[in-house]
Amino acid sequence: MNHEFNAVFVRGDIVGDTLFYGRGAGKNATASAVLSDLADAALDLKFGTKYRVPPFVPHECDGAVVPIEDVVSRYFVRLNVVDRPGVLAKIAAIFGQSKIGISSVIQPEGHEGESVPLIFMIHDAKNGAMMKALDKIGKLPVVKSKPMMLRVENFE
Repeated sequence: MNHEFNAVFVRGDIVGDTLFYGRGAGKNATASAVLSDLADAALDLKFGTKYRVPPFVPHECDGAVVPIEDVVSRYFVRLNVVDRPGVLAKIAAIFGQSKIGISSVIQPEGHEGESVPLIFMIHDAKNGAMMKALDKIGKLPVVKSKPMMLRVENFE
């Protein structure tokens, strides 16, 4: 017995740092299970089902991998910006020029100082357009660190 443990470290604005841990199967077994789940999820997406697809489906006959710049999804974007009037307008203008729609914006209260977080949820957009827009946004003098972006997948 190797006394294997798995852990997830999470940092939140409100709760601070949290760590969740528990017994695990070991690195090789865990890696195998994760890859298996990813393959199952990909098959579920390809065949439009919410249920497991039976193994040995001839999916390679009519499937193709889309270039990452053409992948369309929603996005979570977090910026650290100067807390000044007009900053949000400058950032929104770049998204607008890039034909990228903003679903919601949050600037959590309680952050004061030289930079504050600014969080966006973005409507469906191409990854390539997002990368170009975030490159422009990251070069603005009011943006204090590299923009952070996560694709948001919806399996419905």
